This record gives sequence, C-alpha cells and structure tokens, in this order.
Amino acid sequence: MKKLSALIILILISCTSVKTSSLSLVGKWKCYHKELQDGTTKSTDLFSGKEFDYSCKKLIIELKSNLTGTESIDEQSFKYDFKDSILTLGSRLYIVESLSEKELILRDHKPDGLSFSIFRHKLERIE
Repeated sequence: MKKLSALIILILISCTSVKTSSLSLVGKWKCYHKELQDGTTKSTDLFSGKEFDYSCKKLIIELKSNLTGTESIDEQSFKYDFKDSILTLGSRLYIVESLSEKELILRDHKPDGLSFSIFRHKLERIE
C-alpha cells in the first residue's frame, strides 16, 4: 500500500511540474541572441562575400495562457503546445534547452533531420 501511495504522489507531482512549465512560458519574450548549434554567430554572404552576424533582435514572441501566440516579424498568430521539452509554435518545432523566469533558450528541432542549419535562440522576458 505504501508503494502504491508513493507512486500516486510521484505521478501527481510530475503532472503538476509539466503544467507549471507551460504556464511559465506565458508572456512576452524578446530575442537577444541567435547562433548556430555549434555556437557560430557569423556567416559570409555567398554572393557578396561580406560577413554578417546572425540576428533576431526584432523578434518578439508573445505566448498567452489560452495556448495562442503572436510573433512580431510577420505579425502572425499561431497556436502553441509544450510537451516533453518540445515547444511547437504553429508549424515550427523547438527544443526548450532552458526556461527560467527571465530567460528562454530554444533550439530548432527538425525530427526528419533535413536541415543545413540548426539555430539556438536566446530570449528574455520583457513583460
């Protein structure tokens, strides 16, 4: 009986922590750093040969408690979902590498493996 009670308590705690994590996503997040998965922050334009920094400074993502959100660049609305450290924003998938009250770190997730570049985005809460 003690083992059954302990198992039930562990299940309840794990369900509560998942709900808490998705609730801590709610708010406005501003991107302040973008890099490739290997840490590279610059690239070279193939046509001009000029070097440039990866940038996401104009990107603001707002996630609401009703599981909808908006992003600032294309001013698009989307539905989002958060399961097993995978954050789905519309049709895009991200792995949540870190989530705290002030910072969210997302890495592109391509389950089919078809991508030349996988980016990491660092966002800070602005509201």
